[in-house]
Amino acid sequence: MGFFKKLFGSGEAFIPTPSQSVPGIPPIVVQAIENLFPNIDDQKYVFDYVLKLKETGKTFDGYKRLLCLLSYSNGNKEKLPAIDSPVIRNYRYLVEEIDSIFPNKKAAEEWVKSISKPQV
Repeated sequence: MGFFKKLFGSGEAFIPTPSQSVPGIPPIVVQAIENLFPNIDDQKYVFDYVLKLKETGKTFDGYKRLLCLLSYSNGNKEKLPAIDSPVIRNYRYLVEEIDSIFPNKKAAEEWVKSISKPQV
């Protein structure tokens, strides 16, 4: 039985609990932004940034790549690539630099869990 538990995980899913709801942005991404960018003005900037990225097409539909970008920024909004920059549409850059930060969604979720402040 222990073998299958290790193979398929504990079954305990990470449930994000952001303090705010932003239409169009997955809760796990909102939670990551809240924890990486404590300044409210920075949060607003990054929420707007993510919404604009999602408008660019399917490249940013899933939350894993968005979390990779947020991790890449390390809490510094100036490190987020400009939306109109050719680099943000460069497949090689996205795969080699951004997507490689987290090998899968589980790793991205674990990262959000690790940066999240405990709620009181």
